[in-house]
Amino acid sequence: MNVELLADVSADGALAHVLVRLHADIAGGGDRNPVNLALVLDRSSSMRGPRFTQALRAATQLVDQLGPRDRVSVISFDAAAHVVFGPAPLSGEDKHKLQAILSNLDTGVGTNLAAGIKCGADALRSGFVRNAVTRLILLTDGQPSIGITNPDRLTHLVQREHERGVTLTAMGVGQVFDDELLSELARQGAGGFYYLASAADIPAAFGHELAGVFSIAASSTELRFIPSDSVLSVELLHRLPSRPMDDGLLVQLGDIAANAPRQVLFKLHCDPGVSSRCGTLAVSYKLPDGRAGDGHVVGVDLADCAGDAAARQVTLERLRIAVATAVDVAWARRASGDKTHALAAVDEMKKQVIEARDHDRADAAGLAELLDNIADAETAVAKSDVERRDARRSMRQRSHSTLMGQSIIQMLPREDD
Repeated sequence: MNVELLADVSADGALAHVLVRLHADIAGGGDRNPVNLALVLDRSSSMRGPRFTQALRAATQLVDQLGPRDRVSVISFDAAAHVVFGPAPLSGEDKHKLQAILSNLDTGVGTNLAAGIKCGADALRSGFVRNAVTRLILLTDGQPSIGITNPDRLTHLVQREHERGVTLTAMGVGQVFDDELLSELARQGAGGFYYLASAADIPAAFGHELAGVFSIAASSTELRFIPSDSVLSVELLHRLPSRPMDDGLLVQLGDIAANAPRQVLFKLHCDPGVSSRCGTLAVSYKLPDGRAGDGHVVGVDLADCAGDAAARQVTLERLRIAVATAVDVAWARRASGDKTHALAAVDEMKKQVIEARDHDRADAAGLAELLDNIADAETAVAKSDVERRDARRSMRQRSHSTLMGQSIIQMLPREDD
């Protein structure tokens, strides 16, 4: 097991940016860790038909990939939450039993999102599996209509459950679910956010998420930036959980999958004229077998690190974050009816990206992708309500990945591809 810590620095007078990349791998391969998994499935009336059929099919296919070391819970929710199966390990007999149960499930009425999340989290915490990767996968096509419906209270619920060890991935299917709410639940739960345009996308999304869970190489990953005396303040630009410490800033990255690098960008305000050490980076994590990994400590020196290649990497990631944030602002303004000013922030970012391209300050392909994203946003804001909602959900998925330090999104294959 190895976690590699790399840092690029870009400095401009009293302002500096430090881009940290974390790469994890599992030396020599070996068996995967067991999983402690809770599937939380929306069974409200709007799921009736192909959506619920595909959700049950995806759950059945997922179960086929699990073994006797894995612990599984299946929860369905409508006006209330119902434990369909487990929590239990999956022996051959239990697997057949679960598949039979899934085939007989039907839809109900109401969407009590909070009850489903709470029931799934309780199921995950009700037992112990040594060295297991814990994950709650939430699938819904609607907005909460019963129980806790306030977005802030739902977000707080997920935040509290994450503090108690539950990682939540949110999947929204169709055109009605609240993408802003689900993406925020995924952020607070330190998991993924998926926009599934149709029922046919559900099995591929389940498979994609399970493959990521199977490849977790480091867990409970934390990155500490300890600034030198010449640094006046440190700001985290990615939207990752963090907290100030006595000696610096602690960033919580949670799970890191093998061969899926994570990025963390810091913005530093320094004493004018500083030209040497700006701080120290330290990473800690747990190995797949539960032992503490070999922590890495890296000194960050402006003079040694600040170069053209480093600056180009930093510039591209900084612009990615800024574009994602500007697009989110545009959606918020458009949703409030302010069409005139919806794209003001995006227009400003477009100028910055074009300037970076014209002065060759970052990778040309990466900048071209950002300009395409901006063009998509400009077009989508002017579309009809239905078309705009679809575009916003797709962009929200990309935004979530970028702001969580996973700038490259692997497209989900459709079942019929």
